[in-house]
Amino acid sequence: MAAAMATEAPFDARAWEEVDAYLNGLGDGAARLATRIHPADEMYRYEMLAPHRTPRAASILYFAAGGQILHAVEQIARWRFGALAGVRSLLDFASGYGRTTRHLARFLDPARITVAEIEPDAVRFQTETFGVRGIVSATRPEDLRIEGQFDVVLAASFFSHLPALRFEQWLGRLYAATAPGGVLIFSVHGMDLLPGLEIDRVSGIVFQPVSETTRLDGAEYGTSYVTPEFVRAVAERVAGGEARFVGSPFGLCGFQDLYVLVRPPSPSLPELHVERFPWGTLDASAIRDGVASVAGWAIGAPDERPPDARLFLGDRVAAISPGEGPRGARHRWSFAFPVASVSPDTMVRVEVQSERGLTRILVAATLRPYLPAPPV
Repeated sequence: MAAAMATEAPFDARAWEEVDAYLNGLGDGAARLATRIHPADEMYRYEMLAPHRTPRAASILYFAAGGQILHAVEQIARWRFGALAGVRSLLDFASGYGRTTRHLARFLDPARITVAEIEPDAVRFQTETFGVRGIVSATRPEDLRIEGQFDVVLAASFFSHLPALRFEQWLGRLYAATAPGGVLIFSVHGMDLLPGLEIDRVSGIVFQPVSETTRLDGAEYGTSYVTPEFVRAVAERVAGGEARFVGSPFGLCGFQDLYVLVRPPSPSLPELHVERFPWGTLDASAIRDGVASVAGWAIGAPDERPPDARLFLGDRVAAISPGEGPRGARHRWSFAFPVASVSPDTMVRVEVQSERGLTRILVAATLRPYLPAPPV
C-alpha cells in the first residue's frame, strides 16, 4: 500500500541502461513488462531506504522482488490449474502500485486480473498502466465490496501486518472471495524472523504496531509474526475445516512463509513444492588503497547445496564464489576489485544463485557515493 505523492509523476525505469539490461536478462515475457513506476509506490520507496542507493539500483531490486512473487504464483497455478494461463480470474489484493501485478500481466490476460488497494490513486495507476480491473479496498473486511469470486486470490505481504482479530477476519473475507476449486495464496512473517527473545509467543502471534507505512493506524496495520499452528487454526475456522491447507516455509522470496488454501471441490493433487529463493546479506564493505571489497553470506533451501555468488561489474561477471559445503549450510562469500577498473557510476551487483537456478540480488550500487569528492 502506498500514499499518493501528487507532485511527482511516474517514470519509466527502463530508460536507464542498467535497468534495461537487467530486464532483458529476465528472458521470456520481459518485453511485455510494464516498467513505469509511481514515485508513491511504497515498495519502491522501501528499496530507496538503503544509504546512497540510487533510483537505478532501487528499480532493479523492485522489479526483482515482483518477479520472485510471480515465480511462486506460477508454481502454485501450475500445481492446481496446469499453468498460469489456466487461471480464469485472479485478485491481487493489497496490490499497492503494482510491484507484482505488472509481472502477472506479462503472462496472464490483464482482463482476467483484478487489483484491490485502499489507495484510489494506486488503483487508478494500475488500471491505466497495466489494463487490469480495479477495486478500491477498505480498512475493515466487512466493508470490502467486491463482485464475484476468483480462481486465485493473492495476498502477498498483507497478513504479515495484521493483528490477530483482523488476521482472522480478513482471511475469512478473502476465502469467501475464492471461487470453488480456487486457491487463496497468502504470506506471513514466521516466528523465526522475530527479533529478540523476551517476547511472549505462546498465543502463536506477536503483533507490533509499526510498519513501513505511516498512512495507516499502527493498531490496524503493523508487523506480525506467527507460528504455523496459529495459521492452521485460523484457516480451519474460516474455511470450516473444508479447505486443503498447504504451507511452504520461506516460500515467498526466500523470506516470508507462504500458505495456500484450496477451496473444494478440487481434483486429487500431488504434494506442493514451492522452490525457495536464496537469502543472504552484505555485512562488510570497504575501499582501501584503491581496492573495493565486499563480503557477506547466503543460504539456500535445506535440500540444496549453498548458493553460488557472482560479482557483476556492469553487465560483466567479474568473479564467482562457488557455493560449497553441506546442504543447507551458509556460504560465506567475498570479492575484491580495483576501484580504477570501473567507472564510479558503473553498477556493481552481487547475486547469489541457488542449486535450482533461482537468483537473488544482495548488492546493487555504484562506487561514486563512497569515493572522496574530487577537488574543486
